[in-house]
Amino acid sequence: MSDFGPVLRKFRKAAGWSQERLSAESGVSAEAIKALEAGRHRHPRWLTLKLLGEGLALTEAQRAELVAAGSRTMVRAGTPRELPDDAVDFNGRSEQVAELQQMFTSGETRPGVVATAAIVGMGGIGKTALAVHVAHRVADQYPDGQLYLNLRGFGPGEPLTVLEALGRLSDSLGLQPPEGPEDVHEAAARYRSALAGRRVLVMLDDAADAAQVAALLPGASTCAVLITSRRAMTGLPGVAHLLLDVLPDAEALRMLAMIVGDDRTVTDPVSALSIVRLCGSLPLALHIAGGRLADQPTWTAADLNVRLTDSRRRLDELSDGNRDVRASIEFSLAAGDTATVDAFELLGLHHGEELDLRVAAALLDLPIAETEERLEHLVDLHLLESVAPRRYRLHDLIRDYVQETTDRRTDAASREAARVRVLRLYLAMAWRSSEHFQNRLATDWGASDWSAAAGRLSMDEIFAWFDIEIDEIAAAVRRAADGSPAEQALVAKIVLGLVPYFGIRRRHSDGVALATIALATAGADPFAAALTPHSLAQQYGAAGLYEQAVDYMTVALQAPKLIEYAEQQAWGEVCLGEFLMELGRLDEAAAAARSGVARAIRVGAERTEAAGRLILGTIAGRQGLPDVQDQEFGRAVEVVRQIAPQAAHYILLHVGISYRDSGQLLEAAAYFEMCRTAALAVGYDHAVAEALEGLGQVELARGNLSAAEQHLRDALEIVQGTWQPEARIRELLGQVLAAAGRQADARVEWTRTLDLLVRHGSPQADGVRGLLNG
Repeated sequence: MSDFGPVLRKFRKAAGWSQERLSAESGVSAEAIKALEAGRHRHPRWLTLKLLGEGLALTEAQRAELVAAGSRTMVRAGTPRELPDDAVDFNGRSEQVAELQQMFTSGETRPGVVATAAIVGMGGIGKTALAVHVAHRVADQYPDGQLYLNLRGFGPGEPLTVLEALGRLSDSLGLQPPEGPEDVHEAAARYRSALAGRRVLVMLDDAADAAQVAALLPGASTCAVLITSRRAMTGLPGVAHLLLDVLPDAEALRMLAMIVGDDRTVTDPVSALSIVRLCGSLPLALHIAGGRLADQPTWTAADLNVRLTDSRRRLDELSDGNRDVRASIEFSLAAGDTATVDAFELLGLHHGEELDLRVAAALLDLPIAETEERLEHLVDLHLLESVAPRRYRLHDLIRDYVQETTDRRTDAASREAARVRVLRLYLAMAWRSSEHFQNRLATDWGASDWSAAAGRLSMDEIFAWFDIEIDEIAAAVRRAADGSPAEQALVAKIVLGLVPYFGIRRRHSDGVALATIALATAGADPFAAALTPHSLAQQYGAAGLYEQAVDYMTVALQAPKLIEYAEQQAWGEVCLGEFLMELGRLDEAAAAARSGVARAIRVGAERTEAAGRLILGTIAGRQGLPDVQDQEFGRAVEVVRQIAPQAAHYILLHVGISYRDSGQLLEAAAYFEMCRTAALAVGYDHAVAEALEGLGQVELARGNLSAAEQHLRDALEIVQGTWQPEARIRELLGQVLAAAGRQADARVEWTRTLDLLVRHGSPQADGVRGLLNG
């Protein structure tokens, strides 16, 4: 073993420095310092000795001692071998290794073109480890030497200047220093001249940007360059970029097990996988977490998992004195300008998995274009990931960091103002999308500026946006219900604006959940006190929970503000009639519906009249009064086609359902076909699916199983992703398949149905279990 390691450790300890601090001060990599002190690396070059001596600020006598300790193992500067040691726990990245190795060993060269690759990614992603691993694998292709230089682009201290970097590379090549001062162009020319005709691999680690690297590229096509950086080297022509992502679970688990060095992660794979996920599969975090477990032989994997579970403490746990995830993030952030840093600090107020550009603009209180510019700067620093146009995502550990940063660097008032701005965006989008569906009560409540932030977006455009954002909107509404008075005041307004979306997309369970929250925050607002229980009743009714629907509609009909609006009261009575009808209380249902129809006729509310007649016709069918049924249905269809053809599908669908339930299958099929045609005309896909579902039921009852199956499969293509109709249609499809003797196929559909129902806590799951058990 070399005498050099103990001597170096003595001087470092005397300075009171860690190996990481010595690396930062000297420019020698921390891995190289560790290898030298441990005796694993026995070839300190004269330049390494020079850098360590300067970094430690040694006296002449101390430098002589350091040189003497390493003199027996020094390599001549004429053939530099500067690569840090390959990581003993390196694993995975097989595709990336193969790609880079092919690039540097293919032998395909063009005069003046240097094979250059840049590995880019967030801090701690494993760029240096991959580059060093590949460099060792291809080193024999570059027999004239391998240069390594840490450019210190992101970290403590200032990045190396281009002139400093050229000086160190020139020293490594054994060049005599110039007699007088020289500028960057002269130094670069001298460096390139020294590499001319030689086969040398140059590894430039932790580059700040393309400008720092440009002058360090050789001019000889016999050489190759491997760069690592947190920034893309887009300013360098001909550079092959490799964007490094976090490790896949399997590779991350293998790395963790190698670092721990025993079987604790293997014997508890559940905790091990949780540790990997809590570390965001980030190699730096895995090294720290695995190292802590290795240093604590009495800990189990479950013990470490518990320590990492608390997001408020996670970053504290992912620090071991020498390595620190939080510090790695801060180094990246330090490279941003003030505007970028200010934007980053407010992102902690967003809780969703992905961040939409419109939401970010509201959060930052900036125009869309300026917001996008700032977010793209964060993307450039790999503090934010661009997952799609106008959509971004934070790595889990960066989210932990930015949330603690937001809490620490902003005051309560600014955080509340940002949350309110986002809620007002949601209000604008909801209110603009529901304008065509609002009754006079809602219109009189709404202020003219509620929808201003939605711009000129159409209902279809906003609905498409809701399809992506709705889970985060729902979560924001829940948080607002427990927030400040200003936030609570927006809850009912947002939820009531979302009612048409929930109805058209058939997301009735979401409607029930949010309307329940809205009711609790309605407070003294008379409009909210009338509209919220009215909406809640309709959502419960659409979800098939008719007892609750009756209770809430009864409350709504007694609200003073609702009584002032006869048309809305008429609609409430018609809805009450429907709910009572579904509970089998037909006489009460007929009385409520007749009252609603009479009131609607008095105020000229034809759509409400049509809906009321639909209920009366359905009741008549259940009472065995076909003439009355036909009369009421005929009038309902006539009215709605005259005044609101875009709503005709609703009436036609329910007429079909009523005829089906009363056994008049041909009439039912005719109305379901008319419903499908009407829904297609106005682009209501879910209504098309409901018509197909109705046709499937009719054909099943008629014994036309092939036709029934086709209708239901067509419906499934439309509703997949909306769990309630999907579960309902899959259960029915299973019945069709079972009737056709295809029991295995039926069980597949019922199993999928059960999974949907269980996942969403539906009480209908027991019925499907009965089908599977039977």
